[in-house]
Amino acid sequence: MGEEGNNCMQVFKKQSVAWAITAVLIVLAIVIGVSKGGPTAQPVEEPGRSYVLDEADVLSSKTENKLAQQNQQTRSKYGAVVAVLTVNYGKEDFGQYLMNRADKMGLTNADFIIGLDISGDNYWLLQGIDLADVFTDDLCSNYAYRYMEDDFARRDYDGAVLALSGALEDWLQDNWNR
Repeated sequence: MGEEGNNCMQVFKKQSVAWAITAVLIVLAIVIGVSKGGPTAQPVEEPGRSYVLDEADVLSSKTENKLAQQNQQTRSKYGAVVAVLTVNYGKEDFGQYLMNRADKMGLTNADFIIGLDISGDNYWLLQGIDLADVFTDDLCSNYAYRYMEDDFARRDYDGAVLALSGALEDWLQDNWNR
């Protein structure tokens, strides 16, 4: 490098020049970020105060109302709800799908969600992380099977969710003091 190259490098060694370049780069990064638009927030699905989303349209209004009343009571007594989601999803990753939907529904770490995948002929029960130590994944599977299997197999979806949500309300009463 000749003398011109050394002079150019000497300019970059000055602290004022380094600060100026840093400021220009920060402004440039902000302009680029704003022009591209930042990450957009995921919309929160509003199932109303009942935490019941019957997207597959398989539950009666009587069942939805009963679940809404039950959730008002369990939220005030135990700080938890038993949300219900019915869909026609039909894919193998229904458990992961249900977790994602629970987040979008605004469920807390002390809530349950019952998921019915009508087209996939599948159902799940998931518990919030605060419940996981006392209401394990095995208990979720056992409760779902014990309280839903027969009604679900007969396509009595009202009976299936009411039986399981009632059993979960009983469990909360006996085991969950918040």
